[in-house]
Amino acid sequence: MTSDLGDVRKAAKKRAALKRGATGRKPPRTRLTGRAGILALSLCAAMVSVAYPLQQYLAQRSQLDALNAQNNATARQVAQLQVQLANWNDPAYVAIQAREQLHFVLPGEIGFSVPSNGLSSEPIGIPSPTGQPWYDNLWSSVTSPAPQPNPSAKPTPTPSSTIHE
Repeated sequence: MTSDLGDVRKAAKKRAALKRGATGRKPPRTRLTGRAGILALSLCAAMVSVAYPLQQYLAQRSQLDALNAQNNATARQVAQLQVQLANWNDPAYVAIQAREQLHFVLPGEIGFSVPSNGLSSEPIGIPSPTGQPWYDNLWSSVTSPAPQPNPSAKPTPTPSSTIHE
């Protein structure tokens, strides 16, 4: 039996020599071994499995930073509104605002208003030119009547500043 085993080994060596050819060289080995291939494949799988959760984590962190900035801006606005509310709780501040914005006067004071020329830039009695030709202006005055002033309505004075006596 050992001789049979020896004959098999000799025959295998001869076949290997025939496969190598006449030069007698072994076929070149690849640099990548099976273990290295499995390691590279497992590293690629690990990178692919970590990439999406990492992207989601970074996106959520940036969203969280944006929300924190918005929260800080809202907190500053709340603080400003609380200061403003504290001002409106002060009766002196309310009186000052009523005088400035609503033109209130105290009893015994005389209120008056001065018309300002800032509303229109045209001189009194001279209409400003428009971009329409004169005949369009004439025709529009014929087709639509001018609004009639209401004779029963009386102008009401609006006090805008005060005089102390």
